[in-house]
Amino acid sequence: MMKRIFACILTLGMTIILLSGHNSNLIPAEISYAAETVENEGVVTIDDEYLIPDSIGWCTYYVVVATNNTGSDISISADFVAKDGSGNVLKKVNDYSDAVKKGQQFILYGQFLNKEIANARAYEYEYSINPTDRCAYTSVSLDTKDIGDCVEVSATNFSKFDIQSVGVRSVFMKNGRAVAFDAVNIADAGIIFHGGSTNSQIIGTRAGDYDDMIITYTTVSNHSMAEDL
Repeated sequence: MMKRIFACILTLGMTIILLSGHNSNLIPAEISYAAETVENEGVVTIDDEYLIPDSIGWCTYYVVVATNNTGSDISISADFVAKDGSGNVLKKVNDYSDAVKKGQQFILYGQFLNKEIANARAYEYEYSINPTDRCAYTSVSLDTKDIGDCVEVSATNFSKFDIQSVGVRSVFMKNGRAVAFDAVNIADAGIIFHGGSTNSQIIGTRAGDYDDMIITYTTVSNHSMAEDL
């Protein structure tokens, strides 16, 4: 079990003021793919951590961007905790991914309602990992399209097998600062994404003004597989 602490550097409850229109010149977005070579093999590497209030003052996202450098495909579960200045737990939430490919960058996040964390001064998370043989990552391709005030994300399941929905997560950046977060699941019916199918979702409807994006995705097979489907 690994544990990290992130001190609160924002005044919680505040809302980032977002400008109308995203003004992005980086669409299609740069999607994060699994690396062919692995550095720091043997660990999950934490690449970045962001505390991102939403644009309407309803919730705050604690977003962790990480890379699976364990050398194996893994499942991962993380508990995110908001604490007050005395160290008392105000709220605990969980996030997980059933299949992250070795070498792959991915995103986990905790979503906290602002009314429940008004006195938060620090955030912590701890995660646990297990090996998995159900990763369908390379069975899927992802593409993006600028459609004005938001982005259309399309996924295609190139395998002949049904897999579970493609979990897409994105951090929107402005001048190197995280200004918004969004997450969607792409499937055909419920959580099922049929073999040979293409489907899409919309992200960033409230992202406002941004000039860069981090997009990651994960997906899992319904059956044990020695390698990707």
